[in-house]
Parts: sequence; C-alpha cells; structure tokens
Amino acid sequence: MWNKFVIFCFYAFFRLWARLFPARPVSLSRLKLERILVFSAAGIGDTLTDSVAIGALREAYPLARITVVTHTRRAMLVEHNPCAGSIVRYRKSLLQFFRLVKKLRAVHPDAIVMLRGNDPDLWPLAYMVNRHAIVSCPVMTRFKFLISHPVEIPDWDLTHGVEQTLQIVRALDAETENKKLIYEVKEWEANAVFEKAGEMGIDLRQSVVFQLGGGRRSTWRDWPAVYYAELGNLLLQNYNVTLILTGGPEHEEKARFVIESIPNQPVVSMIGRLSLDEVAAMLSWCPILVSTDTGVMHIGFAVCRSVLALIHCNNPASRVGPYGYDDQHRVAQVEPPPGEPVSI
Repeated sequence: MWNKFVIFCFYAFFRLWARLFPARPVSLSRLKLERILVFSAAGIGDTLTDSVAIGALREAYPLARITVVTHTRRAMLVEHNPCAGSIVRYRKSLLQFFRLVKKLRAVHPDAIVMLRGNDPDLWPLAYMVNRHAIVSCPVMTRFKFLISHPVEIPDWDLTHGVEQTLQIVRALDAETENKKLIYEVKEWEANAVFEKAGEMGIDLRQSVVFQLGGGRRSTWRDWPAVYYAELGNLLLQNYNVTLILTGGPEHEEKARFVIESIPNQPVVSMIGRLSLDEVAAMLSWCPILVSTDTGVMHIGFAVCRSVLALIHCNNPASRVGPYGYDDQHRVAQVEPPPGEPVSI
C-alpha cells in the first residue's frame, strides 16, 4: 500500500511538473553524442538482452562515454559487458532517488536512453537529469508523458527482446549486425571455477548443467523435477558425463529429488555453492545447459557452447529464446492446450 501511495505521489507531482516545465525536444540528428546515459534496470534476462543495444551504441559512437544505470543486483552483468563504460548502481529508495539525480546530472548526458526499468521512478529520474533528450518506448511506463523522444513499437509484445531495445537505439542511428548477448567471462574467473570444480572431482568439460528453475515469482515457467530426473537418467545411461544441478535456495528440495531419483550416478548439486558470476564462468566450460526461461538461460546463450531452452507458451521463444545464434542453441517450446489462447 505504501509503495502504491509513493508512486501515486510521484505521478501527480511529475504530471504537474511536466506541464510547468515541459521538455523542449532537441534534434537527435544534430546532437554530438559524447556522453550517453543508458538505463538498463530490469531482471537478469532483460539486462542481458539490453547488452546488444549497448553494443550497438558503442559501435555507432566508439569515442562516447557510455554510462549505464543498472540495479545493484544486476551490476555484475554490465561489468562483464566491455561495451559499457562506467556503471551507476541503482537501488530503489526515496533518498537514493535524489542522490542519483545529483550524481547523474554531473555526467552531463547529451542523451538518455531508457532501455528497460522495472521501477517506475526511473523515468522521473531521467527527466530530472535531462528532460530534453530522453529516448524510450512509451509502452513500458505510465510516465510516458516524460519521454521527450518516444519510440513507438506497436508490436512490442510480439517482438523479441533484443529487437525491442535495438529499435529504441536506432532512434540514435545505432545499429549492429551482431545480435548475440554480450557477457565476457574473465580469464581468471574461468580458471578459478575450473579449479574449484576439479577439487570436487568434476571435469567441467565433460559436464551437463541442469538449471532447475527460475525465481519464486515465475514458477509457472519451471519444469517438474520428475522430468529433470527422467532426462538425467537417459543422459547418464548413454554418455560418460557428470550432471551438475544449479538453481536458487528454493530449488534445494527439487535437487534432492533429482539426485535420489538417479542413484549411484555422478550427479552434483551446486546450489548455494556458486555466485552468479561463478555460474557464468562454469557454463563457459560446459558443453550443454538445460534450462527453463531464467536469467541463467540467457547467460547460457552468451557463454555456453549449447543450450536446450525449455520455453513456456505464455512467454514464447519468439520473445525470449536464442536470437542471432543460428542453430547453436535449441528450443523446446511448450504448446498451449488446444483451444486455449496464449497469454502474453
């Protein structure tokens, strides 16, 4: 209730403020873009999807200073994107809002590119920094009246995430032929996780990873444990590999079920043993990742040799699946029951 009240106050205040101090949209084609401020503050998958648009900006403006505002919990994803310059960590709070306004104004951005933001106060934040050059798609926010340069994407819900944000940066004449997600594992990270696995008797080069699910809020996208166990049995009966299980703390019971269903076989749970960047480093060694629609699935697209993506029909592969990888990764798309529309 408190959050709704705060957002209502923000909405009412900035609705009035925008009328008193309206934006004077600058001509983007005439801007000399030396400082670009990019907002990419959504989930893991969305932040990685945004990496392609950031790469396009870097290709178009190789000498520009690109500052990326991202959620504190997702900062490591941007840190592994060499196309990003400096990083500003965002955490939702009223005090943090005003601190960030001051900090971002010091950047003096020529243009602000709002790719994604889970929190509605990010658009008012951008408005307070440079209201005359905000490029974004209005469909993402109720604060659309604060966007000085709206990029209309009528088929937003039917467009792949990579293309969604690429259409936004095209307003700044940024484009790229490389549509692959950008996440570069550092050499020392790869070596460290390889040694860590070796101490456990695991050769990551001969290991298959099962990501057992996503977050607590999207459990409808998950795959039942019994199916993971069945696939694991088939895999270990036919190939000389180790099966590694990953996931969050909420998947520990699921991992135990899989291990107990595959007795006397090389199955190891890494739940709680690896940070997210260590999982990424591990996947850079492994030949195959099997995952539902999770942040780890998107990391796998970027760094793993091959991913089998198990995609739910309510969030189809045409929006969240591998994009720009040809046949490197494969998709198993769950089809909706006959006669039932797909909910998107």
